[in-house]
Amino acid sequence: MRLTTIRRQLTFLVVATTLLVLVAFFLPLVATVRSISADDKVTQAAVEAESLVPLLMSEEPETFTLSLDSLAAGETDTYSVFLPDGRVLGDAAERSDAVRLAQHGYSLVAEVPGGREVLLSMIGRQEGPIVVRAFVSDTVMYEGVSEALATLGLLGLLLLLIGVLVTFLMASRLTSPLRELAEVSRRLGRGDLGARARGGGAAELVEVAAALNYLARRISELVKGERERIADLSHRLRTPLTALRLEADLLEDTTERAKLNETIDTVETTVTDAIKTVRGGDSEPERCDAAVVIAERMEFWSVLAGEQGRSITGCTASPPLPVAASSAELADAFDVLISNIFSHTPDGTDFAVTLTPRPAGGAVLEVTDDGPGFADTRVRRGRSGGGSSGLGLDIVRRVTETSGGRLTLGSAPSGGALIRAELGPP
Repeated sequence: MRLTTIRRQLTFLVVATTLLVLVAFFLPLVATVRSISADDKVTQAAVEAESLVPLLMSEEPETFTLSLDSLAAGETDTYSVFLPDGRVLGDAAERSDAVRLAQHGYSLVAEVPGGREVLLSMIGRQEGPIVVRAFVSDTVMYEGVSEALATLGLLGLLLLLIGVLVTFLMASRLTSPLRELAEVSRRLGRGDLGARARGGGAAELVEVAAALNYLARRISELVKGERERIADLSHRLRTPLTALRLEADLLEDTTERAKLNETIDTVETTVTDAIKTVRGGDSEPERCDAAVVIAERMEFWSVLAGEQGRSITGCTASPPLPVAASSAELADAFDVLISNIFSHTPDGTDFAVTLTPRPAGGAVLEVTDDGPGFADTRVRRGRSGGGSSGLGLDIVRRVTETSGGRLTLGSAPSGGALIRAELGPP
């Protein structure tokens, strides 16, 4: 599931809050605008109707029909005059309950279907009360309300857009330091120990950046110290190697002396490579021909296997078989696998070595033996069930995973150990 970004969360929060505020103000405002418009139109109709009062009080009703027609041509819909004798002047209208109430001397505004009617009761004529009725339709009462509401809606939309824009800018200012911290963390994870965060933004983010920079400095110091200790240890190994070489030169058997010097050369080369690696010097390119390397190491181990009565079976692919590992790393990993057989199985235990091309590129190295097998098929650094340091198989795992492959442990058909090391292509 994709995680929601901080920017999206803040934008959603501002939009939701702004909409709630706008709705809370807009709905009462709509009712207020409609009420003001209706009251204004009704008041205007009442004023126009009152302008007839002097005429009705001084003239005969039949003489001001013209005045009613002129008023009806205005904004209101109709004007009617209810006479005491039952006649209706002006626009025809029913004698509703409100009209009958007005004939008793009450002036009022009544809600009727389609609008409102303003009723003025005039008392003073001998014939009885006269009622002037002005009808204001809903169309006239709410004329212009839609335009006003549309203007308010556009204003609300503008406020919403401004809020989103401000939120976007604030979120960008907030998340920019976070993205920088994430990038520095990724660079540190890739091994770039010189990566540092500039810091910025809120005080909390500045504090996090300072803590991350402190952590990067401490990691650099620890790694540097560890590399120096390993380099010093590797360098100190040269002294006993030199002594061992001098002892080998004293051997009278030239064959044994040559074998021992060859072994000493191999150990010295390994020590030199270790010093170069931990000091960051030039190292061998991360590729080699696995078929050539395995064939050379098989030839080396076959001599010791013959002395202990072990038989070696299996097959290796023909060169070239390129893999993404240096020849020294691959040779070390193979030596670990074979030395484990010699260390943890009795003399005379047979084993097999198979090297085949990997379908996706690279190679697959399988080593099986007829020994007791694994009690635990998990590769855990520093833990071993055979009394060793527990680092051997972890070295093999690192070489395989660095090349793009993997290491798996299992059981051979004979019940012994099965080690499958997949090596990726260069």
